Amino acid sequence: MSPPILDLLRERRKELGQESMVSALQDRRPLLLRGALIGAIVLGGSVLATALVFLRFQYVRMQTAQLTRFEAESTQMQAEMAASRAKLEQLAATNRNLTEGLTTLRTSSALLADLQLRTPEGIQIQSAEAEGTNLVLKGQALDPLAFARINALQLELSRSPLLNPKGVALVKLERVPPSEAPTGQAGTAAPTPTPTPATVRFELSGPFATLPPARQLSVMRQLGSEGMVRRLQLLQAEGLIP
Repeated sequence: MSPPILDLLRERRKELGQESMVSALQDRRPLLLRGALIGAIVLGGSVLATALVFLRFQYVRMQTAQLTRFEAESTQMQAEMAASRAKLEQLAATNRNLTEGLTTLRTSSALLADLQLRTPEGIQIQSAEAEGTNLVLKGQALDPLAFARINALQLELSRSPLLNPKGVALVKLERVPPSEAPTGQAGTAAPTPTPTPATVRFELSGPFATLPPARQLSVMRQLGSEGMVRRLQLLQAEGLIP
């Protein structure tokens, strides 16, 4: 049973010939129910959409957190790889320097042996020093034909497999005049002076050749440098040189 409806204008409605409030409400009830149903559907759709948006937000936030973690792990891995690469490059550079130090021609006995074979008669080598990548020879040549002897030494050095033939050059020449030195035996009254021959001081410079390991091994064998030969063979066996 529906509750009574208070209609204060019932008498006025009768006078105007309008239907009563009860009849009007009964006629509009389906419309009200339909409106309430539509409102409920709209409200339910809004609630569902809000729930879906919230769930999507939670999913996106979870994915973002996961991506952030992956990015941090990737950055850490890249840093570790860079550090490992730097250590590997440093180790490779150390191995190269060690290999170059073990196979250098500048301090080998083969260089001295090669100089002895190529020094003409009448040439005295006073010093042989490695200055950077160059070999610097200082010495003197005896007259007569001092300049010819120095020229012959320069040509021989150009033929050396240990030097770059295009870079062997004469750096300095200086003629030293002859001097007289007294000679004689103890107890004699007047020793007879003996003149010494004139000499020409010189300085030669030439860059060291860069030899491949196989060629260097062959040259060391020819010059009889057994220690260097064994060293090269050991480095080849360890894979440090091709």
